[in-house]
Amino acid sequence: MFSKKRPVIDITRKTVPTWWGGRKVVPTSRAEQRRLKAEIRKRDPKAVILDSETKRDDLDWIDRLEEFEAFME
Repeated sequence: MFSKKRPVIDITRKTVPTWWGGRKVVPTSRAEQRRLKAEIRKRDPKAVILDSETKRDDLDWIDRLEEFEAFME
């Protein structure tokens, strides 16, 4: 009846230390994304991984909707 939620992991960004001891979020390279994706798949094969390819495909409908709204105005 109740299903266990699969973890969603976003590998498009990472936190890195700054020069003055703080932390900031920067994008990861495609090579890093492939490496992280392989490691995560080994640990949890059912995990949902958001990488740059997935985000591009999943958010494409927003662009189409905005184009349609601009056309209707």
